[in-house]
Amino acid sequence: TFTLIDPVGLGKDFAGLMHLGDYEETLIHGRIWTQTTQIEERLAEVNEHIEKVIQMYLRNEYATLDEYNEHAGTVAEKHRFVVISGFPAGFSETASKRLLSIATSGARCGVYLLMHRDPRQQVEPALAEALEKACLRLVPQGDSFRLAHLPAGADHTVLSAPPKGELETALVHRLGQASIDSNRVEVPFSHIAPPESEWWTNGTGDELRVPIGRSGAKKLQMLTLGKGTRQHALIAGKTGSGKSTLFHVMITNLALHCSPDEVEFYLVDFKKGVEFKCYGTKRLPHAKVVAIESDREFGLSVLHRVDEELRRRGELFRKAGAQDVAGYRKATGLPLPRSLLMIDEFQEIFTEDDAIAQSASLLLDRIVRQGRAFGIHVILGSQTLGGAYTLARATIGQMVVRIALQCNEADAYLIMDDDNPAPRLLTRPGEGIYNDNAGALAANSPFQTVWLSEDERNRLLDQVTALAAEQGRKPAAPVVFEGNAPADLEANVELAGLLGERPQARPAEVKAWLGEPNAIKGPTEAGFGRRSGSHLLVVGQSDERVGTLLE
Repeated sequence: TFTLIDPVGLGKDFAGLMHLGDYEETLIHGRIWTQTTQIEERLAEVNEHIEKVIQMYLRNEYATLDEYNEHAGTVAEKHRFVVISGFPAGFSETASKRLLSIATSGARCGVYLLMHRDPRQQVEPALAEALEKACLRLVPQGDSFRLAHLPAGADHTVLSAPPKGELETALVHRLGQASIDSNRVEVPFSHIAPPESEWWTNGTGDELRVPIGRSGAKKLQMLTLGKGTRQHALIAGKTGSGKSTLFHVMITNLALHCSPDEVEFYLVDFKKGVEFKCYGTKRLPHAKVVAIESDREFGLSVLHRVDEELRRRGELFRKAGAQDVAGYRKATGLPLPRSLLMIDEFQEIFTEDDAIAQSASLLLDRIVRQGRAFGIHVILGSQTLGGAYTLARATIGQMVVRIALQCNEADAYLIMDDDNPAPRLLTRPGEGIYNDNAGALAANSPFQTVWLSEDERNRLLDQVTALAAEQGRKPAAPVVFEGNAPADLEANVELAGLLGERPQARPAEVKAWLGEPNAIKGPTEAGFGRRSGSHLLVVGQSDERVGTLLE
């Protein structure tokens, strides 16, 4: 990728390269930078990138980025070029110091300088000397150039003429066309999935631990919950950042590693889509609740259900004299799965300051604070954290594990510490930062989420369901709520039971089933008994829907 700086020509010197951004914006970072403050910011970002490469990738294992990339494979790091015209024009003292750092440390990290210096402008002597030592210098000599570091006679250099006019434009367009999707990285899900012979062999007594991606050349990035303060996770990523894929990777890989005795899911999705629908359709044995395009009311009922589970476990632990999941299992010899409440676009339930939001805030806070002792963990995801108006910051503060995908600068500071802007430098889908210390800068761990296609996910879910059947497991069907779908009469278990047998006596009250509830409870019904006031009024703007309801 290229960082183009032209403070004198205001972009004129590199204008032809702007066509590259029409194909892949990250190639030139959106534009040519011309103002002093912009130059300082861009060079600061390049220095932060160099720091990341040294501390996270090279460490003391690799001498250069090229050596690292040989081992990294699909997660190889790109080389970067900082191209400057008219130096030192537009460079402040701060920018000059940052430029020197790049010249000194950039090459081994795959960051290179291509710089034109204006000899008519003075450069601070110490800076000029340092740059001359770090750079290969071409010095004008008549109609050609000489290489300053070579002895006389061997230093003569003639540069090839650049392409002109239509040829230049055509070449740039061809390069741009070839670069489409060059920023996309796909690490196969098979890199982190267990072999089939090891399915359902992982325990969660001490902690819940599952790989979700690649970190560096050799390591896997693990999601770890259940030890110390690392009990709950917060995920932020804008549209297209790979957040939905990350959720699928977590759910599917946990379903492969752990049996339903080890982990269970409460899945709620508030956005317009059917991301979690497959887990209900495939009857994933680990799933307790699957909600798609959820109403806020149904989301609240899921929180009530998890809160009831928290209270139930509290009573079980009290009777067993246990302090945690491992202690309960040891004391009773009974299985007790860890419960994962996973809510995507969780801020939707808090966007209005009403009774639903207030109740949800209280419930979620109690689950987050008390759930850790009973093996109940919460994973919240959002495109932006700015809309959760009524969710207490103290609740967010309890969620020590932070996963940042591509997001804007405001959300980068919301999900991480005030002095940790690293997420704003993420450039590709699936690229993220895993932080298990409430966003502290020192705990950043860059990683790449693996890619899990819909076909592969469905195939694996079918195999998991088949494995449950082979083992004689008959888990209850998950509660499935699909907010954008009409009620299905065939899904009414109570009605099916009544239709299948002859009533023994005349019922005291006649029930009319109206539809599926927007809460975790039985079907919505109207009762008609032999008493006053036993009537039904239906109010609505759609005659068709009213007619359907009364049929």
